[in-house]
Amino acid sequence: MGSKAGRAALLHAIAHIELNAIDLAADMIARFSFAPEIAENDRADFINNWSSVCDDEARHFLMLEERLQELGHSYGDFPAHNGLWEAAKSTAHDITARLAIAPLVLEARGLDVTPLMIKKLTQVGDMDSVKILEVIYEEEIGHVSIGAKWFHYVARIVEQTPKDLFHEQVEKHFKGRIKPPFNVQARTLAGLSENFYQPLVNLR
Repeated sequence: MGSKAGRAALLHAIAHIELNAIDLAADMIARFSFAPEIAENDRADFINNWSSVCDDEARHFLMLEERLQELGHSYGDFPAHNGLWEAAKSTAHDITARLAIAPLVLEARGLDVTPLMIKKLTQVGDMDSVKILEVIYEEEIGHVSIGAKWFHYVARIVEQTPKDLFHEQVEKHFKGRIKPPFNVQARTLAGLSENFYQPLVNLR
Protein backbone atom coordinates (compact mmCIF):
# COMPACT_ATOMS: atom_id res chain seq x y z
CA MET A 1 0.00 0.00 0.00
CA GLY A 2 2.88 2.35 0.72
CA SER A 3 4.36 2.05 -2.78
CA LYS A 4 2.94 3.85 -5.79
CA ALA A 5 2.45 0.50 -7.57
CA GLY A 6 0.62 -0.94 -4.56
CA ARG A 7 -1.75 2.00 -4.39
CA ALA A 8 -2.31 1.82 -8.14
CA ALA A 9 -3.17 -1.87 -7.86
CA LEU A 10 -5.70 -1.11 -5.13
CA LEU A 11 -7.31 1.71 -7.11
CA HIS A 12 -7.36 -0.51 -10.20
CA ALA A 13 -9.30 -3.17 -8.30
CA ILE A 14 -11.82 -0.56 -7.19
CA ALA A 15 -12.06 0.87 -10.71
CA HIS A 16 -12.84 -2.61 -12.01
CA ILE A 17 -15.68 -2.92 -9.49
CA GLU A 18 -17.02 0.49 -10.52
CA LEU A 19 -16.87 -0.42 -14.21
CA ASN A 20 -18.85 -3.59 -13.53
CA ALA A 21 -21.26 -1.56 -11.42
CA ILE A 22 -22.02 0.68 -14.42
CA ASP A 23 -23.00 -2.40 -16.40
CA LEU A 24 -25.01 -3.82 -13.50
CA ALA A 25 -27.04 -0.63 -13.10
CA ALA A 26 -27.66 -0.42 -16.85
CA ASP A 27 -28.59 -4.10 -16.93
CA MET A 28 -31.02 -3.54 -14.06
CA ILE A 29 -32.84 -0.99 -16.23
CA ALA A 30 -32.74 -2.95 -19.47
CA ARG A 31 -33.56 -6.34 -17.99
CA PHE A 32 -36.00 -5.58 -15.20
CA SER A 33 -37.83 -2.31 -15.89
CA PHE A 34 -40.72 -4.28 -17.37
CA ALA A 35 -40.57 -7.15 -14.88
CA PRO A 36 -44.06 -8.11 -13.68
CA GLU A 37 -43.06 -7.20 -10.12
CA ILE A 38 -42.69 -3.52 -11.09
CA ALA A 39 -46.05 -1.78 -11.41
CA GLU A 40 -46.51 0.45 -14.45
CA ASN A 41 -47.00 3.51 -12.23
CA ASP A 42 -43.67 2.85 -10.53
CA ARG A 43 -41.64 2.04 -13.61
CA ALA A 44 -40.36 5.59 -14.19
CA ASP A 45 -39.16 5.78 -10.58
CA PHE A 46 -37.36 2.44 -10.97
CA ILE A 47 -35.63 3.63 -14.15
CA ASN A 48 -34.72 7.00 -12.66
CA ASN A 49 -33.24 5.40 -9.55
CA TRP A 50 -31.00 3.00 -11.44
CA SER A 51 -30.07 5.65 -14.01
CA SER A 52 -28.76 7.78 -11.15
CA VAL A 53 -26.75 4.81 -9.89
CA CYS A 54 -25.34 4.26 -13.39
CA ASP A 55 -24.33 7.91 -13.61
CA ASP A 56 -22.62 7.81 -10.21
CA GLU A 57 -20.71 4.63 -11.02
CA ALA A 58 -19.49 6.09 -14.30
CA ARG A 59 -18.24 9.19 -12.50
CA HIS A 60 -16.50 7.01 -9.90
CA PHE A 61 -14.73 5.05 -12.61
CA LEU A 62 -13.55 8.22 -14.38
CA MET A 63 -12.20 9.67 -11.11
CA LEU A 64 -10.30 6.47 -10.44
CA GLU A 65 -8.97 6.26 -14.00
CA GLU A 66 -7.70 9.82 -13.75
CA ARG A 67 -5.98 9.04 -10.45
CA LEU A 68 -4.46 5.88 -11.93
CA GLN A 69 -2.96 7.94 -14.72
CA GLU A 70 -1.49 10.33 -12.16
CA LEU A 71 0.17 7.29 -10.59
CA GLY A 72 1.57 6.22 -13.98
CA HIS A 73 -0.99 3.53 -14.78
CA SER A 74 -4.29 3.01 -16.54
CA TYR A 75 -7.26 0.69 -16.29
CA GLY A 76 -6.25 -2.67 -17.75
CA ASP A 77 -2.70 -2.60 -16.38
CA PHE A 78 -3.49 -5.11 -13.60
CA PRO A 79 -5.41 -8.42 -13.49
CA ALA A 80 -9.04 -8.22 -12.37
CA HIS A 81 -11.58 -10.74 -11.12
CA ASN A 82 -14.94 -11.41 -12.74
CA GLY A 83 -16.98 -12.00 -9.60
CA LEU A 84 -19.48 -9.19 -10.07
CA TRP A 85 -20.40 -10.20 -13.58
CA GLU A 86 -20.64 -13.86 -12.62
CA ALA A 87 -23.14 -12.77 -9.96
CA ALA A 88 -25.01 -10.80 -12.60
CA LYS A 89 -25.23 -13.84 -14.86
CA SER A 90 -26.46 -16.09 -12.07
CA THR A 91 -29.28 -13.65 -11.19
CA ALA A 92 -30.27 -12.63 -14.72
CA HIS A 93 -33.53 -14.56 -14.53
CA ASP A 94 -35.02 -12.96 -11.43
CA ILE A 95 -35.29 -9.35 -10.22
CA THR A 96 -35.54 -10.53 -6.61
CA ALA A 97 -32.28 -12.45 -6.85
CA ARG A 98 -30.53 -9.56 -8.60
CA LEU A 99 -31.62 -7.02 -5.99
CA ALA A 100 -30.58 -9.33 -3.15
CA ILE A 101 -27.13 -10.17 -4.48
CA ALA A 102 -25.90 -7.08 -6.34
CA PRO A 103 -26.75 -4.13 -4.08
CA LEU A 104 -27.57 -5.86 -0.79
CA VAL A 105 -24.64 -8.30 -0.63
CA LEU A 106 -21.89 -7.10 -2.98
CA GLU A 107 -22.30 -3.33 -2.76
CA ALA A 108 -23.05 -3.54 0.96
CA ARG A 109 -19.70 -5.28 1.37
CA GLY A 110 -18.08 -2.17 -0.07
CA LEU A 111 -19.49 -0.21 2.85
CA ASP A 112 -17.65 -2.56 5.20
CA VAL A 113 -14.21 -2.43 3.57
CA THR A 114 -13.91 1.11 2.19
CA PRO A 115 -13.32 2.87 5.54
CA LEU A 116 -10.28 0.64 6.17
CA MET A 117 -8.89 1.46 2.71
CA ILE A 118 -9.40 5.16 3.43
CA LYS A 119 -7.56 4.76 6.73
CA LYS A 120 -4.60 2.99 5.11
CA LEU A 121 -4.31 5.53 2.31
CA THR A 122 -4.45 8.32 4.87
CA GLN A 123 -1.62 6.70 6.82
CA VAL A 124 0.64 6.77 3.73
CA GLY A 125 -0.36 10.34 2.90
CA ASP A 126 -2.25 9.67 -0.35
CA MET A 127 -4.96 12.25 0.24
CA ASP A 128 -5.83 12.54 -3.48
CA SER A 129 -6.93 8.90 -3.46
CA VAL A 130 -8.62 9.33 -0.08
CA LYS A 131 -10.83 12.12 -1.44
CA ILE A 132 -12.01 9.88 -4.27
CA LEU A 133 -12.81 6.97 -1.95
CA GLU A 134 -14.68 9.28 0.41
CA VAL A 135 -16.96 10.36 -2.45
CA ILE A 136 -17.48 6.75 -3.52
CA TYR A 137 -18.22 5.64 0.04
CA GLU A 138 -20.88 8.30 0.65
CA GLU A 139 -22.61 7.65 -2.66
CA GLU A 140 -22.50 3.88 -2.30
CA ILE A 141 -24.61 4.22 0.84
CA GLY A 142 -27.24 5.74 -1.42
CA HIS A 143 -26.88 2.93 -3.95
CA VAL A 144 -27.43 0.27 -1.31
CA SER A 145 -30.40 2.30 -0.10
CA ILE A 146 -31.91 2.20 -3.59
CA GLY A 147 -31.37 -1.56 -3.69
CA ALA A 148 -33.04 -1.94 -0.29
CA LYS A 149 -35.95 0.24 -1.38
CA TRP A 150 -36.71 -1.89 -4.41
CA PHE A 151 -36.07 -5.17 -2.61
CA HIS A 152 -38.67 -4.22 0.01
CA TYR A 153 -40.99 -3.16 -2.80
CA VAL A 154 -40.70 -6.52 -4.55
CA ALA A 155 -41.11 -8.37 -1.23
CA ARG A 156 -44.47 -6.62 -0.77
CA ILE A 157 -45.51 -7.58 -4.29
CA VAL A 158 -44.66 -11.26 -3.78
CA GLU A 159 -46.12 -11.16 -0.27
CA GLN A 160 -43.04 -12.23 1.66
CA THR A 161 -41.23 -10.59 4.54
CA PRO A 162 -38.10 -8.82 3.23
CA LYS A 163 -35.80 -10.56 5.71
CA ASP A 164 -37.00 -14.08 4.88
CA LEU A 165 -36.95 -13.37 1.16
CA PHE A 166 -33.41 -12.00 1.40
CA HIS A 167 -32.18 -15.04 3.30
CA GLU A 168 -33.83 -17.32 0.74
CA GLN A 169 -32.19 -15.54 -2.20
CA VAL A 170 -28.73 -15.42 -0.61
CA GLU A 171 -28.83 -19.12 0.22
CA LYS A 172 -29.87 -19.89 -3.34
CA HIS A 173 -27.71 -17.52 -5.38
CA PHE A 174 -24.67 -16.32 -3.43
CA LYS A 175 -21.65 -18.60 -3.69
CA GLY A 176 -19.48 -16.88 -1.10
CA ARG A 177 -19.91 -16.12 2.57
CA ILE A 178 -21.43 -13.15 4.35
CA LYS A 179 -18.41 -12.10 6.41
CA PRO A 180 -18.02 -9.72 9.33
CA PRO A 181 -16.92 -7.21 10.44
CA PHE A 182 -19.89 -5.15 9.29
CA ASN A 183 -20.17 -1.39 9.05
CA VAL A 184 -23.42 -1.40 10.99
CA GLN A 185 -23.81 2.38 10.91
CA ALA A 186 -23.51 2.66 7.12
CA ARG A 187 -25.63 -0.43 6.50
CA THR A 188 -28.35 0.93 8.78
CA LEU A 189 -28.29 4.28 6.99
CA ALA A 190 -28.77 2.34 3.75
CA GLY A 191 -31.81 0.52 5.13
CA LEU A 192 -30.21 -2.79 6.08
CA SER A 193 -30.93 -3.75 9.67
CA GLU A 194 -28.62 -6.23 11.40
CA ASN A 195 -31.25 -8.98 11.36
CA PHE A 196 -31.07 -8.84 7.57
CA TYR A 197 -27.48 -10.02 7.27
CA GLN A 198 -26.20 -11.13 10.70
CA PRO A 199 -28.03 -14.51 10.66
CA LEU A 200 -26.27 -15.36 7.39
CA VAL A 201 -22.74 -15.19 8.82
CA ASN A 202 -22.58 -18.93 9.59
CA LEU A 203 -24.55 -19.98 6.54
CA ARG A 204 -21.61 -21.89 5.02
